[in-house]
Amino acid sequence: AVPSALHAEVGCALMERGVHCLIEKPLALDRTQARLLVDAADSANVVLQVGHIERFNPAVRQLKQLLAGELVLVANARRMSALSGRVTDIDVVMDLMVHDLDIVLFLMGDGIGSVEACAVPGPNGPDHVTALLSFEDGRLASLTASRITQNQIRELEVTTRGRFFTVDYSNQELLIFRQGRIRGVDGFEASEGRYALDVDTRRVFVRRTEPLVAELQHFVGVVRGTHANEVDGRGALETLDLVWAIQGLLHGSADGL
Repeated sequence: AVPSALHAEVGCALMERGVHCLIEKPLALDRTQARLLVDAADSANVVLQVGHIERFNPAVRQLKQLLAGELVLVANARRMSALSGRVTDIDVVMDLMVHDLDIVLFLMGDGIGSVEACAVPGPNGPDHVTALLSFEDGRLASLTASRITQNQIRELEVTTRGRFFTVDYSNQELLIFRQGRIRGVDGFEASEGRYALDVDTRRVFVRRTEPLVAELQHFVGVVRGTHANEVDGRGALETLDLVWAIQGLLHGSADGL
């Protein structure tokens, strides 16, 4: 269901009664509602998990493990599809790009210094948006979300100092590319500038699972105290701050960062 004032009111009432809540993304449509939900969870000491389901895509989780100790320099995300009647009252940033904004924060952390965005307008707000996030330390993330593309694309690319990763969300596929130098075909050493490039491509084994099941299992585990909440209300609010910053740029306001 699309968040509303009633949505926030019901969520707060349930948590005040001690009910743990898993709320579908986005957590809320404005900061006031989001803060009410986060504060209600804190006050009642209950679990508030937000349904950012791509966090539980096994290819994303495998990527997160492989990136341990490596700094992500650049992330490029594309989430594109044709127009549908599924959602008609929110724009493509809140509908689709929110997934990849959450993943960018998940993989790259915070410290975003500036945001730029441009869009193709639609009847219910922007239908095709490209955003560029610049981190304070010089790293970058670019994201494109579309509801007017005649092909479904769900892709993520990640660049580090030594490797390049691609994720196909839909197929739960993860590839690693690494480019190396080998001895030149004429027998010259690479240092002499006579070398061939060898691109090593590896397909990572990803045990396919249903992300929704994994998300529900995570919620139950958090409630039982077996592990920490990876997708809590505060984290979801950070993602929404980026959504609102992008929307503010597209509508000519200074809201957000």
